[in-house]
Amino acid sequence: MTRVLLIGVLGCVGGDSLPALSPPQAHVEVWVDDAKVGSGEPVLVTVQTTGAEGWTFGTVVPFADDLETSLVDESGPVAAGERLVTTRRYALNGPDGSYVIATTEAEATGPGGQSRTFESTPMFVDIGVDGPTGGPMEGFVDAPMVEPLPWDRIVVFAAVCMALIGAITWWWRRRGQRVPVLPPPVPPHILAQGAWADARATIRDEHELAVRLSVVLRDYLESRTGIPASKATTSEIWAALAAAGVDGVPLDDALKGRIAQILDATDRLKFARMGGGEEFFRQLDEHFAVIIRATRPIEQGSEADA
Repeated sequence: MTRVLLIGVLGCVGGDSLPALSPPQAHVEVWVDDAKVGSGEPVLVTVQTTGAEGWTFGTVVPFADDLETSLVDESGPVAAGERLVTTRRYALNGPDGSYVIATTEAEATGPGGQSRTFESTPMFVDIGVDGPTGGPMEGFVDAPMVEPLPWDRIVVFAAVCMALIGAITWWWRRRGQRVPVLPPPVPPHILAQGAWADARATIRDEHELAVRLSVVLRDYLESRTGIPASKATTSEIWAALAAAGVDGVPLDDALKGRIAQILDATDRLKFARMGGGEEFFRQLDEHFAVIIRATRPIEQGSEADA
């Protein structure tokens, strides 16, 4: 079961502050009963709102491209301690494939002009497939074949760069310079490619390999976009990428989708032991190669040569 707590953004608040550790005046929780269903079966999504007396909620509806949403059950409000709980269940139906389910944004209003806005957090589901494939993910599966990266040359190049830095440092020290002037650091995309190639060449355990590849991509995204990807969840990275860019240029949806493919696939293998095999990691290699080519710094003269 995939369960998320929608992020509440505090609006105008009147009155005294709540005591420490007191339960929230209003929150929304959304979860998928089963992230993988059979062909022709609906994906069931539950939306539950909980609020103190005097709080009202806008309607929160789950949706996904190519899926039809319908309300199948509604109950409440039911008292739960000092809170009122309302539960709605939705069914999402559509063709076989893998989908990203989001929810409409909703606002809760309370006494004294208080308000909270709840933002959508994506959830990944599969209908009739082992996934992720088909549906909105079809473009990732049918993407043109990417030529394999020359991992051996990348590793050699990174090693030569490090040796060159060491040689220059030694040379400056030999000249008696108190503060050696070092060349610029190795670009992050070169370090990421070398780390990815090293992991693919040396790690045999698929679970350990998935963990390492996820760390390589997160560290690279953090260095290029500024978002704290190394400490964020997959959902938090997805939300941050919608606003972040590389060198001031926003990431397009296709590229964000490739990033989500790697993070989601490695999460599934790490935590649910789903996926694996040579074809699984070959597809991750292809997505990683496209991400690097699209986000690496533009070298001097490359625009003129294009």
